[in-house]
Amino acid sequence: MDHASQTSSGELSVAIIDDDPVETEILSILMDEVFEAVEISSFGTVSEFLDGSRNASFQLVFLDRRLPPYSRFDETLPLVVPAAPKAAIILITAHTFERVDLSAYPNVAGPFAKLDLMTPEDLRGLIGKHLPQ
Repeated sequence: MDHASQTSSGELSVAIIDDDPVETEILSILMDEVFEAVEISSFGTVSEFLDGSRNASFQLVFLDRRLPPYSRFDETLPLVVPAAPKAAIILITAHTFERVDLSAYPNVAGPFAKLDLMTPEDLRGLIGKHLPQ
């Protein structure tokens, strides 16, 4: 991993924004397997992320589609992207049928089905494609 994508302590700084604690835990475990040094912060709502990101500099953000009161990426992206301007943002969902216009968000990729990210190899491949080096 290139040092440009790690914090000064050498850890990759990751935020997971998902209201399902089980899915957050699974993704956290997989991230620990993919990276030697990773610092994961989890947020159950967009508001929690906005409050928690004020003094943070995340390099990678996983954003779930349904985060009450929001149900679409079109609603959450305008809030999340400015709060993590240097991060690669990966949209994750159980339902990949939603079309999302990402033309205004060059640092955002997806959406990707959560079930397609359930192995360290799959997650490593996805992150390798979208995390700036």
